[in-house]
Amino acid sequence: MSYEYIVSSWPTVPASAAWFGADAGSVGHGKLHGRVIVAHLGNGASLCAMRDGVSIATTMGFTPLDGLVMGTRCGTIDPGVLFYLMDHHGLDARAVERLLTHESGLLGVSGISSDMRTLLERKATDPHAAEAIELFVYRISREVGSLAAALGGLDALVFTGGIGEHAPSIRARVCRAVNWLGLDFDDSSNEQGGPRISRSTSRVSAWVIPTNEELMIAQHTQDLLKLRQP
Repeated sequence: MSYEYIVSSWPTVPASAAWFGADAGSVGHGKLHGRVIVAHLGNGASLCAMRDGVSIATTMGFTPLDGLVMGTRCGTIDPGVLFYLMDHHGLDARAVERLLTHESGLLGVSGISSDMRTLLERKATDPHAAEAIELFVYRISREVGSLAAALGGLDALVFTGGIGEHAPSIRARVCRAVNWLGLDFDDSSNEQGGPRISRSTSRVSAWVIPTNEELMIAQHTQDLLKLRQP
């Protein structure tokens, strides 16, 4: 739903202007052009690679557990870990499910909280909080590289979701980590919340675009209700 909203609400500007300098402050109903990675970062987190608004690849898998490290979900993990937990710790399937779904991720690594705001507040004094943040950023930047390969290059990186929209320090760390792709980061714009957080001369642009999953759910519900009307 989040990715659908980003695609449908992208500003109505030409493709070249959208990626190389136009102001994307207004929200219209244009087409998302080019090779784009959208990073939905929140308690649940994932990346989606799109070409001209169509999904090409994603970090998500069969369940919400796969992909990025999240608030309490583990993200991608060696399947052998499951056998280890069962054989050496006596966990059954339900216990493993609870551990990987509700007790892992930022919470499991930090031992403090699943809330990125809390971890950012404590990172200077608690090495476990700092480690959880480092892992979160590392996994995002690594997957951006993977999805850029799937797209055959990258034109834009879009941040959305609770962390993506409200944690400038996380955006900054991710953008600096993927600088090799041609993203020239703009600190000042990032601190102001964007919408564009890369320099106008950057080969790859970066944006902060608020999402609205609830609106998409409401619209789909309305469409279904209309179909059921006599």
